[in-house]
Amino acid sequence: MKKSLFLTSALVAASVLALGATNDALAASKAKKISIGVSGSYRALLGYSSQATKFENRLPGTQSPSYANRDIKTDSEIHFKGNTKTSNGLTVGVHIELEADQADGNIIDQSFITVGGGFGTVAIGSAAAASAILYQGTPQTGAISHTGPDSSEWVVKPAAVVVAVGAGNNIGGGDAMKVRYVSLPFSGFTLGGSWVPSNTNTDAALIDGGNAPETQQTDVILSYSGKMGASAINASASFWTLSAGTASTENFTLSANTTLGAWGIGAGYLETRATGSDGEGISMATSGADNSLDAKSYNYGVTWNQGNITLSGTYFKYEMPLSLTVNGGDSVTKYTLGAKYAMSPGVDLLGTVQDVQWKDELVTAGNSNKGVAIIGGIHVAF
Repeated sequence: MKKSLFLTSALVAASVLALGATNDALAASKAKKISIGVSGSYRALLGYSSQATKFENRLPGTQSPSYANRDIKTDSEIHFKGNTKTSNGLTVGVHIELEADQADGNIIDQSFITVGGGFGTVAIGSAAAASAILYQGTPQTGAISHTGPDSSEWVVKPAAVVVAVGAGNNIGGGDAMKVRYVSLPFSGFTLGGSWVPSNTNTDAALIDGGNAPETQQTDVILSYSGKMGASAINASASFWTLSAGTASTENFTLSANTTLGAWGIGAGYLETRATGSDGEGISMATSGADNSLDAKSYNYGVTWNQGNITLSGTYFKYEMPLSLTVNGGDSVTKYTLGAKYAMSPGVDLLGTVQDVQWKDELVTAGNSNKGVAIIGGIHVAF
């Protein structure tokens, strides 16, 4: 009897082990490597722009450059993306962006991996900050943006104006190496944050002391998306610090937008506070030095959509007080009208008229510039 029981138990155990091995083998046979999908876009623009006469004639004779008033510009990218699900329920993905323009010296743009699950999604690599991808900005359309570096390619920023060409209302699209976290949505809210150990693209050991420490960045953002009746409501608040010696700053933003039928409206505010000190230990925020990074920016906008047509009007201003002994400060102001006509899925005709004013706090002739850009083009997504 015992011998029969032992034999039966052995047969059951062997069957269980065989079944487990079969299931494991079946799962392994179904598991596949990530399949990469290809997408991207191409934007081609033709435009006219003007510069201030005093700016173009700021130096004697032929020392001052004269800028052409017509130009062609393109912006194209190819994206490689894919993901797979592991046996423990995690979703692992990869994202690589290839710059496809000859004028762009950086061949690879963003390049990162993601690991997602019930906790949210973590990205590691060269990616945009959480405070950029979750930012709820002012709605707009057209050939170029009302913030960022596009404007300076048409209406030139004078060297005397210390406002950055890429000045905007959020943390910006910098894709330095970082770790980024984005939570799952909860009651309409999404929480995100990032940490950048260095803004320098290098694999060398990082320096965290001495005369040339690495520039580090930490950001956090709370974003909201919801509906009130038929209207969509979006808002975000973000805070980030930049640890860069004398150029250290604290920054925060508030922004919101909503749609009311065919109309969309929005506004944004950014404030930058200098937290670094000069060589004598004097705060860059209060010393009145010309290179203080204190700044504020505002933007407002409205869009209208009917069928295949979208129109927008926006206002943007970024100002830096700089020296306390001089009235005013350096600034850039932009008034922008944009239009888009959707010809077919993924194919859009674009147009923008933009008035740009680069202002230096000094009244020296040629230190400031202003002009108008009239731009049209086509955007193709694939």
